Amino acid sequence: MKISQVRIENFRCVQALDVDLEDTTVFIGANNTGKTAILEAVRIALSRRWGRRGTGFTEHDVHSPGETHDPKTAPPVRVLLRLEEKAPEPWDADMVAALDDLVVLSDAGRNLISLRVTCEWNQESEAFEPAWEFLDAAGQPLTQKSQRATNLSGFFAYAPLFYLAALRDAADEFGPRSALWGRLLKSIRIPAAIEADVQTTLDGLDTKLLAADPRLADIAKIISQAAKIAVGQSEGDARLRMLPMNTWDLISRAAVVLKNEELRPWLPLDHHGQGLQSLSVIFLFQAAAFQQLEEEQPGTEPIFLLEEPEAHLHPQAARTLWERVSELPGQKLVTTHSPYFVQNVPLHNLRLVRLQDGRTELAFMPRSVASDLPWNDGVTQFAAHQGTMLVKNPATGRIDATAWFDPTIAEKLAGCFKANGDQAVIAGAISDLRHRSRGLVTPQEEHELSFLGRRVRGEIFFARRWVLVEGQSEYVLLHAIGRALGYPLDRHGVAVIDFQNNGDAAIYPALATSFAIPWWMITDGDGEAVKFRAQLIKRGFVEADLDGRVSTLPPPHDLESQLIADGHEERLRTILADATTNSALTCPQDEFLKRLKNEKIACVSRLGLQVETDADLALKMPKPFVDLVQSLKGGA
Repeated sequence: MKISQVRIENFRCVQALDVDLEDTTVFIGANNTGKTAILEAVRIALSRRWGRRGTGFTEHDVHSPGETHDPKTAPPVRVLLRLEEKAPEPWDADMVAALDDLVVLSDAGRNLISLRVTCEWNQESEAFEPAWEFLDAAGQPLTQKSQRATNLSGFFAYAPLFYLAALRDAADEFGPRSALWGRLLKSIRIPAAIEADVQTTLDGLDTKLLAADPRLADIAKIISQAAKIAVGQSEGDARLRMLPMNTWDLISRAAVVLKNEELRPWLPLDHHGQGLQSLSVIFLFQAAAFQQLEEEQPGTEPIFLLEEPEAHLHPQAARTLWERVSELPGQKLVTTHSPYFVQNVPLHNLRLVRLQDGRTELAFMPRSVASDLPWNDGVTQFAAHQGTMLVKNPATGRIDATAWFDPTIAEKLAGCFKANGDQAVIAGAISDLRHRSRGLVTPQEEHELSFLGRRVRGEIFFARRWVLVEGQSEYVLLHAIGRALGYPLDRHGVAVIDFQNNGDAAIYPALATSFAIPWWMITDGDGEAVKFRAQLIKRGFVEADLDGRVSTLPPPHDLESQLIADGHEERLRTILADATTNSALTCPQDEFLKRLKNEKIACVSRLGLQVETDADLALKMPKPFVDLVQSLKGGA
């Protein structure tokens, strides 16, 4: 039983937000945009202490759009959780029977549980009061019978919540009073015979230790006077205890000791680095969850809320952490600021959270794009040869696209509707579906991005804007111009992507479309520019999408020839001579241009060092680069 969707209203920075969830959903974005608010809304709604006796909300959780806004007069906080059965994963029959008062059928004919949690100010009690209710498929409250506390308790039993906060203190988490470590220790069962033997051993060792120095008995005798005075009615006494009194005292003092290398000593966990401590808490969290789940009834699926599990970890550990998170059972909701962690997350599992005009918004790549095109026998035969590119929507009976498709596929799809009267309407619907599907990726593209784009894949999703260039030389020069003109691109959230080395010209505009990231592209003015534009059109972009976003150097120039045309030949000859030999100063121009192209990255890197400290020189660099930086700076 997993959450398919969360609806949050008037909670912290969230005015209204619908969040579709995967089995594992990773929330990314800048600080203070609402990632934690989403997890907190789920945590409070699923907390076992939630009910009519108390609330997990405070007045500070109520959405307040201004400093003078009174939370007592604000609309109520609402959190709606939809837990819907998936076709390949039917719910456990015993669970459905146990929660019969809560389970309804969705529009698709699958089992559904909807829980709505509300909190608002009550004038009579002068307090923020919670309310919970289960809803039918139409969003209306179910009968009073379904709202009984026993049903809420039963519901929680099948959806246990495990929460790992971003701030983790190993000393607290591994203490005997910790909800995780303490629970594990209390689950230990020692056979009676062994326990008695341990008790005898403890008592014997304690007696020996006390007898080792007569002063210990004197100390106990003095302290016993306190007991005599306090009790008053009888003779009190005191004695020292050097060892735990019983096996539970012994177990409760259990501690983790580690060593990094064979030649280094064993040390308590809190004597190691923060990274190892943080990672140990994560594995403790996993162990405690597994232990608890062993005691749960069939049909139980845990929900894990993990805040920044990569905290304090080095890049390699952060990369491999995704595998650990994926191994957890049930459903996982994760926040992260680590590009190394994000590198391994499937694109469909990412949710990009941003703050727009003080409100939290969400962007993500959908699993499919719906259309108004009806599914017919011709489509059935055609789609069978296209893998899962086109699927039938079970709720509407119409065509959904799960990946972008080119004009050839569109033409063949149109052939499935020859019997339809208005071919212009069909063609328009197919064209519209192609355009709206341009942001989806194919499995092959996802696979290629997992290694071609790994260098940039994690980092770029934390940027606010993307600039796409052909190669590394353009990357270096654009950053240098930005620094020279007082607009460092990294500092202002602009990611420069050299797409030729990390994929192709169409994939990054597609990703930017899905995740609502503004993008621009600058290419050479040669024949490659025509090819790149054609790749975008083939994918489903239209000219209106590219106007103002895609520009080229003046034809037919590439970067090297454009720099020469802009009057930088002497400077480049000096740079090339410094990088290679002095013959670069006097060789013929065609030979010079050939050698410059062969040493392109080295020369442009040296040119970049000069550009970034000289604003006048920066303004003389190729106009499309300068114009874009100035445009970004002006719109910042």
